[in-house]
Amino acid sequence: MIGRFIEFLKLVPRGIKNADKILEGIVNNVKLNNGTLPEDEQEEIIRRRLICATCPFTSSNAVTNTALNYKTDRIDEHCIHCGCPIATKTASLEANCGIEIYNANNPTTPMKLKWESYKTKEDESETSR
Repeated sequence: MIGRFIEFLKLVPRGIKNADKILEGIVNNVKLNNGTLPEDEQEEIIRRRLICATCPFTSSNAVTNTALNYKTDRIDEHCIHCGCPIATKTASLEANCGIEIYNANNPTTPMKLKWESYKTKEDESETSR
């Protein structure tokens, strides 16, 4: 229990910087569960979750990969690079894949992002004006 608390405390500084994206992910997750999110946004969130389900850097996959030597006390499914819960991260349409954090910390060995911020139909119509 204490280990889990310490893991969450380490995320606070990054969480504060990304509060808008975290809030967006929470709100979109509620909308998704209530069926009030536009269809294209629902499809994007589902697409991202399918990618994360097979990603070696998703916590449940990482703990079974002995090469990564990843250990956690957290019980939620999360990205081992950014620490975000998968449900919130994938629902934040403005967010990029958590590998972005790895790349920032390892500029000489960057990895390709699994997904990037999503331009909603509303965003696209605003930029074409």
